Amino acid sequence: MQGEKLSYSRLITRTKYFQEKSLELEKELIFAKDQITSLEKELSSKKASDEQITQLKGELENLQHEIENKTKENVAKILEIEKRNVAQSTVKVYEKKVKGYEALLADMQIDINEKDKLLNHLQGKIKNLEKRTKYMTSSAVEPEESTGTKLDEVYAIAYFNTSIIMSGDQSVIIRGDLQIENRGARNLQNPIVCFRFNPIETAVLKGRIFPIEEAETRANSSSDQTHWVFTEHDWLEKSREKGEIWVAPLHPVTLKPGDQIGIDSFQIPVRSEFKEPVSVEGFVFFQKENYRIRVSNQIAISY
Repeated sequence: MQGEKLSYSRLITRTKYFQEKSLELEKELIFAKDQITSLEKELSSKKASDEQITQLKGELENLQHEIENKTKENVAKILEIEKRNVAQSTVKVYEKKVKGYEALLADMQIDINEKDKLLNHLQGKIKNLEKRTKYMTSSAVEPEESTGTKLDEVYAIAYFNTSIIMSGDQSVIIRGDLQIENRGARNLQNPIVCFRFNPIETAVLKGRIFPIEEAETRANSSSDQTHWVFTEHDWLEKSREKGEIWVAPLHPVTLKPGDQIGIDSFQIPVRSEFKEPVSVEGFVFFQKENYRIRVSNQIAISY
């Protein structure tokens, strides 16, 4: 049958069938030969004419050719069926393998994408940690215990300048600056600033504060200003956990006596569905001098 896939057992059965047919034809051939021999004897005895003998021999040859042709046709059919089945089987196996490879490649691509995301995340985290090691020790900083103490040698102040913009019944935008001033007799280096939010879910900080990679790109095009960066690679997630956002200068900074440094034009969007009070405190930490101060004023919104 055309298009039908033969099993091995069915192929053997058909081969036996053709073999039996060939044996039957051979038997018929032998029977024909016996008839011819008998006829030859009969014709010989009856003195048959040469034309009759020639005619019988011709019929015998035709019969032999017919048997040979049928045998060749049967063999050719068997070979054709085998080739067709092998081809169909090969195509199906190939298609199955291709689908398997495609599924495997798709899984590998997903795995590669996930690993690539994880790698980028870890690389960013490593870069941030490298930056943080310039400013922070391994011990945890407790800004809530920090108080500004006036000393002859080490003394600094910090304060917010802010304005509040109402953008709806429930939305407020706080725009402001944070100024840090060295009023002591010694240099102060590398201030790290903590913004503490209450409630913690309001912890969002926008403006001229960037992830390290973006800040480095901006610094290459404008080297005349201080660029502030988030010290945590995943700062937004961390801010939602503790209500704190930590920032620091991209490059080392030294404040000489009388010098100032500021975080300019930051923005804090606030949306309070239940009109809860919102407050933001600030803390500044100088690691090398082991000196911490609280920002002298805090940002507060009450409805």
